[in-house]
Amino acid sequence: MAFFGALLPPIGLEIPFSGHAVDVPIKFDMLGLVTLDFRGGIRVRVEANLAGGLGGVRLKIIGEEYSADHPVLGRVTLSQADFDATPLSLLEVLGTTPRKFRNTLYHDFTLTIEKPPGGGNPLVLSNTKTMTTLNDSLTDFPPQGAVYQLQQPVDFAPVGEPSKVVAQLIQLPMTLSHNP
Repeated sequence: MAFFGALLPPIGLEIPFSGHAVDVPIKFDMLGLVTLDFRGGIRVRVEANLAGGLGGVRLKIIGEEYSADHPVLGRVTLSQADFDATPLSLLEVLGTTPRKFRNTLYHDFTLTIEKPPGGGNPLVLSNTKTMTTLNDSLTDFPPQGAVYQLQQPVDFAPVGEPSKVVAQLIQLPMTLSHNP
């Protein structure tokens, strides 16, 4: 996708990406450390220009979901939670010659475990704080095969009970590629 000589995508443009992350470590209180391979995607919409520095744009995540299959837990799914409460993500220009961007994505997820440890109905958890993933060395946007790193581990608790943490996402090395 070219922006016809412009560094940044235009306001209103929606951009889909496919994503995958392998060997993602999640620690569950009742099960210990589990590694999962997630596949899915994200869709962002360009919302506004950034002032200051070399410029940039604000991005709103308007759809996001990744899932992984596990022999004990069944299907484990990270789905976008209430996106109206999630801060807008950022695409910042760091340099023009050569081109360099920083893309900071802010996520709020529900984590659904089809077969929770201990049995019962599917367990739905939510992150207790907005999570941040970052790639600060993009040479093009939208990215192709760019790895975004989780900036700090993220706790998950039952929806509406943020003090009852039962899982922690330790890393999320998500590879994103533009998917027109």
